[in-house]
Amino acid sequence: MSTRSVSRRYARALFELEQEGVPLREPLAAVASVVVVPEVVALLGKSGVPADLKATVITKSAHNKSKEIERLVTLLCERNKAELLPEISELVESMTRQAASEIEADVVSAVKLDAASKDRIAKALGKAVGRKVKLNVSHDAGILGGLVVQIGDRQLDYSLRTRLQDLKRAMVS
Repeated sequence: MSTRSVSRRYARALFELEQEGVPLREPLAAVASVVVVPEVVALLGKSGVPADLKATVITKSAHNKSKEIERLVTLLCERNKAELLPEISELVESMTRQAASEIEADVVSAVKLDAASKDRIAKALGKAVGRKVKLNVSHDAGILGGLVVQIGDRQLDYSLRTRLQDLKRAMVS
């Protein structure tokens, strides 16, 4: 069985608890970030360390206050699957966005965007796709101006670099 299918089962259970009003996303993200720390990775790899000690290190390092997440971490440590926490956290976030009809869009701009610009772009994209859009914004001076937007498998390239290349091709033809 792949780790993705195992992670999906845990994520689905956590997502259902979250939907019932139990706040789990933040504490889950916190323990997931602890699990990738090199010292913790080394600790998890040691077979002589008891599972309850591993779980305690993870939950205390994350300043976890959720009993549900503490039980999850203990269970995963007992089954030597604590390394699945980042994947589980990612899946819960994805399920939450999907339930809220939210999709992610990667936006590359030539300059750093201010909050108002990001908000206008998110609203325009949301109107175009009919769903709420969460932006992942980065900047690349190489596009010269404009934006490159990736939503799922669709790419919208409104960069100045692409327009200049298109103009160059048109002039050469």
